[in-house]
Amino acid sequence: MKRLLVLVSVVLALTCSPAPVAQSQTPESQVVSAERKVKLKNAKPIVRDKSKPVRKALEDWYARNIAAFKAKDVTAVMALRTEDFQTYTPDGKVNTRSDMEAYTQRFLGRIDHFISLDFGIGTIKVDGELASADVTQATARMQHLPDGTLHKVEARAVQIETWRNTSTGWKLYRVDNVRSTGLLVDDKPYQPYK
Repeated sequence: MKRLLVLVSVVLALTCSPAPVAQSQTPESQVVSAERKVKLKNAKPIVRDKSKPVRKALEDWYARNIAAFKAKDVTAVMALRTEDFQTYTPDGKVNTRSDMEAYTQRFLGRIDHFISLDFGIGTIKVDGELASADVTQATARMQHLPDGTLHKVEARAVQIETWRNTSTGWKLYRVDNVRSTGLLVDDKPYQPYK
């Protein structure tokens, strides 16, 4: 069940560092960074937060991702991920897109219904076509455990999610640094080996 928790955390989701992306030679545009643009106009700095359109796009991405999970639609879930999507578990295992598609199929097959799916996107770092952020997630669902019994399962995690801006919009490219995980079954900490 511990492995199930790790994979659940990775699937739901939900390491790029900010870097300058361009510098203009015009006197009006002095600094362009990954998250904000500072322009000088009549010697007065004007700061624009470039992450706002990205945040809005990622919030829209999450709305589609949540809808796909609630509908238990594996095809729709995977359509929101890049062809080279991968996850890195805390124990160092790398999961490919194919691995995660198979896991998502098994995972959703055990879900009776979701009670809640909550995601919080932290500070977004934009580097070219990539955007990454710490994502805090908390889910509650009615789920069949491996023995077939139905239970309320609550899971939480914090992880770094990285998206790539593609010709069809933002898609999840990578999940790693999964931490602060927790799992409750019927409101009690789950002990898979006791």
